Amino acid sequence: MKIIKTPWKKEFLELVSNSKSSIKITSPFLKENICNDIIKVKQTKSKIELITKFNLNNAYRGSLDLSAIENIINSSGKVSNYSKLHSKIYLFDDKKVVITSANLTNGGLLNNYEYGVYLDDKAVISNIVSDFNLISSNENTGIIKIEHINKAREILSNILESNQLVIPKVDIDNREEDIDIIDAPIEIIKDSLTGWKKEVFNCLVQIPEQKFNLNRAYAFENDLKQKYPSNNNVKDKIRQILQDLRDLGLIEFLGNGEYKKLWR
Repeated sequence: MKIIKTPWKKEFLELVSNSKSSIKITSPFLKENICNDIIKVKQTKSKIELITKFNLNNAYRGSLDLSAIENIINSSGKVSNYSKLHSKIYLFDDKKVVITSANLTNGGLLNNYEYGVYLDDKAVISNIVSDFNLISSNENTGIIKIEHINKAREILSNILESNQLVIPKVDIDNREEDIDIIDAPIEIIKDSLTGWKKEVFNCLVQIPEQKFNLNRAYAFENDLKQKYPSNNNVKDKIRQILQDLRDLGLIEFLGNGEYKKLWR
């Protein structure tokens, strides 16, 4: 074991370049230039698997670069969205690990005062790999695809062009609760969606609370059935569309049939 403190970008990239099979990372925030450096120095056969916290507000605030995710996917990597993510874990070949306060950003690797530990103990790493895999396969974890990146860009572009983005008020007591919620005109988000996604989004807008459960979504079954009379499995379709909206960064899965809208 050894202590890892910023700046540690050089050491990080050495670990990346020495990894022969896999680089596994959990980081809520990430920047394009850092991810491009990973892609540049990694070995060809070494696969990147990243778990992050994908939502429109993180992308709007610049703490999560959509291009960073896009570039990893295009380099045959896998990127997942886990809404509850706060950990920063860097696994190399499932043999070495850095657990740190540092996100995959310039601040995390170079500028901020970040602190962590490097470990290569087999038993400890085995547990960490198991936890990583559990998050990766969790039912609340979505796989981010290029189509999600493109749609998120479209929604954000429409919001910015409207000049109607609301500067959020900071509520210290509820900051963690609200930090993922984007204050944007609902009509603009709605107009960026089509088909079932738009119709289910319209239904969710009618729920006054920020959080809702699956039964509240099912309450719109008859309304949706009227719009799509040939569909005999509306509840199944609602669950599918909720997953789609999660993968677009518009809702968060809280577990046990509970959800949270990421717009206000």
